[in-house]
Amino acid sequence: MKALVTTMMSPLSVFVVRRLKSLGFNVTAIDSSKEAYGFYSNGVDKRVIVPSLRYDPLGYAEAVIEEMATGKYDIYIPILECSFLMAYYRDIVSKYTRMIAMPYETITTIHNKDNVVGYTGRAGIPTPETFSPPSLETAKEICSQINYPVIIKHKIGRNANGQRFIENPQEIFPVYQGLVEKYKLQDDLPLIQRYIKGSLISSVNLAQAGKILGRIVFKALRVVPATGGTSSYRVTYDCPAAMEYDDRLVDMFDWTGFISFDYMKEDETGNLYFIECNPRPAPGIILAYHAGVDLIGAYVNMLLEKPVQPLQPQKLDVYGKMQFLDLGWILFNLLDKEIPGKEKWALFQQWIKREKYHYDILNIKDIRPFLALYAFIAKRFFRLFGDESGEIFLEHVIFDENLFAEQLKSKV
Repeated sequence: MKALVTTMMSPLSVFVVRRLKSLGFNVTAIDSSKEAYGFYSNGVDKRVIVPSLRYDPLGYAEAVIEEMATGKYDIYIPILECSFLMAYYRDIVSKYTRMIAMPYETITTIHNKDNVVGYTGRAGIPTPETFSPPSLETAKEICSQINYPVIIKHKIGRNANGQRFIENPQEIFPVYQGLVEKYKLQDDLPLIQRYIKGSLISSVNLAQAGKILGRIVFKALRVVPATGGTSSYRVTYDCPAAMEYDDRLVDMFDWTGFISFDYMKEDETGNLYFIECNPRPAPGIILAYHAGVDLIGAYVNMLLEKPVQPLQPQKLDVYGKMQFLDLGWILFNLLDKEIPGKEKWALFQQWIKREKYHYDILNIKDIRPFLALYAFIAKRFFRLFGDESGEIFLEHVIFDENLFAEQLKSKV
C-alpha cells in the first residue's frame, strides 16, 4: 500500500511516517523545503518538493494534486495547516485517493479565534473575557478600562506567533497599536483576552460523526513562550472537565477526523477556560501512542473504511518531551535579565531533573531527522532569541487564508 503525507517540518510528521512504515505503507513525503527534517526519516520512500504552502498555497495544492493523480496512493494524510488548504479540494482529492476532511468553510470558521466566544457560548463552555475591537478607536477605549494582565493575539494564529503578554494595563494599547502596524492588521484587528494564570491543558481527539473514538489529554509542564504557546514538556493528565467540553464541541460540530483543543486551568480557582481550537492533527498524537492510544492506527483504518471501535483510555502520568523546544525553554529563561539568579538556578535544576519520558523525535534506529533538525537550528541559532523565533520553524508550514482567496480570485 502507498501513503502520501504532506508537511515534513514537524515532530508529528516524523512520527506519522514512522508509524505508516510500521503498518506496511510505502510513504511519499511532500514539503516546500529540502531542510524539512521529516524528509530524512527511514519511513520515507520518496521525497517531493513543491511550492511554498505559505507563499503560494494555490501552487502548493496544484502540485500535491498532480502527485496524487500520478502516484496511485491508497491514503493521504495532511499534517498541520496544509490540512486546511487541502480540505478546499476534498472533492478533487476523492477522485485519486482517500482523505478525511471536513468542509473548508467549517474548518476556517472554527479556527478563527473571533468565533470562539460564539460557539463555546452555545456549548455552555467558559472562556476568558475577550474583546474583538472593530476599530483602533474602540480598542483604545477598551484598553483604557482594563485593569488586569492580557494576551493580545491574532484571530488566525499558531504557536503563539505574534502573541504578546501585557502585565501592565497602561501598556496594552501602545503594544496593541504596534502589533497592528507590524503585521498590517488594520482590516483584521487582533483580539484582547484576559490572561489566565494557570496550567495549559490540551487535548487531541479522533472523532467520527460527532463521537470521539480516542483521545489524549495532557498538561503542559513547560511552555514556550512561558506566557502561553507550545508545550515542550508534557504529561498525560486526568481532566474530566476538558473531556466533557471536548465531547460537547465534537458533537456540536458533528466532527469527523482529528481536532485539538487548548484550555487554561486557573491556579486560583481551579476553573477551566477554553482558549482555542485547532481543527487538525497535533503533536500530542505522539504522546498518545506512548500512553497506549494509537490514534494514527485508528485513523488509517478510518481512511481504509475499516470499522473502528472506541480506543482504550490513556495511561496517566506518561511524559513526553519536544527536545529542541525544551532546550529553547531553558535558554530563554537563563538569558532573561528579569529573572533573578536564584530563580534561574531553580529552573535549571528542574530542567535537568532525571525523569522517564518519551522523545518526540529522537530515535537511535532513525537518527537522521534528529540530526537534520539540529543542523537546521545551528544555521539559525541567533535568530532563535528574537521576538518571532517561532517563524523560523513555520516558514513553509503556515496557511494564509487571505492570500489563498486572492490567488483564487486572480485565477478566475
